[in-house]
Amino acid sequence: MSPLFFIHIPKTAGTSFRLGMQQALGEQSIIYDYGSHSLTTHPLVREFIYEGREDAWQFYRGCLDIQAKVVAGHVEATKYIPVFGATQALTFLREPLQRAASEYWHFQRHDRYKGSFSEFIRLHSFVNRQKTILNGVDPEALGVIGLTERYSESLELINTRYDIDIPPKEANLSSRQLGARHEIEPKDERDFYQINAQEVELYQHCCKLFDMRMELYRRNLRYSHCKMTCCNTESVSGWAWWETDADDPVVIDVLVNGERAVTVPAMQPCDDVQNWLAPRSGCVGFKVAIKLSAGDEVQCRVADTGQCFPIEPYRIAAPH
Repeated sequence: MSPLFFIHIPKTAGTSFRLGMQQALGEQSIIYDYGSHSLTTHPLVREFIYEGREDAWQFYRGCLDIQAKVVAGHVEATKYIPVFGATQALTFLREPLQRAASEYWHFQRHDRYKGSFSEFIRLHSFVNRQKTILNGVDPEALGVIGLTERYSESLELINTRYDIDIPPKEANLSSRQLGARHEIEPKDERDFYQINAQEVELYQHCCKLFDMRMELYRRNLRYSHCKMTCCNTESVSGWAWWETDADDPVVIDVLVNGERAVTVPAMQPCDDVQNWLAPRSGCVGFKVAIKLSAGDEVQCRVADTGQCFPIEPYRIAAPH
């Protein structure tokens, strides 16, 4: 089985999660990539990623050879998803302003950053930080996206999904609890949300996905990774697959104005998901020809579970 890929976004309780993984899985089974200059970075990463070879496939084979269970680090999602697969990838997101404030205090303490918070949030590399790390893969495709503010529930989802037993831990925290909040000047808060609007939108969307997933989990229903990718006056298309290793296609109801208009299995080849190693060799797409009018509200629904996507119905726009 392919190792898990933990995308460690800074200041999202990732260090606590990493230490929990070490306790549950054994430190020797975790391959770390924290950059070419980090002493934590594993020799396998140095050999195949940082010493001029950049051979992700040989790195993947090396991970299998030594029976690694997790690859983890401060890396972008697209670095390893093409070899490990999106369903094996997991991460945590945190409320954007609080995460940025935590990172700012960290830079002040450990890197002797002298600038103000107002200056810090305008640095290019820290704008839309979480969104940038996840660019290149739809959040709906990732194995699990946990939330720092709901750490215990996130662990429960992860442990159940991957049949592991990572214990709760708190480490590398500037506050006593994961949910503790930093106090921010009102002007800095307004400026931050304006500068990082894309990340705020991503976080809010992932919170809704998390709520839906938890609801299905509590009802003992299977979660589907699914997204409607196109909807116009002539057709509706998207992709869907089960979170587990189940090979059966997800059956989709297309709803128009709240009524089922057509039912279709998600079993067509789908180019959109090829780079993410989607199950069923990427045969997880669906497309239906359907006549729609401006003002119609369209939503897809997993027939077996009632899971709806997008979470809010999409309204067909009037022609310009």
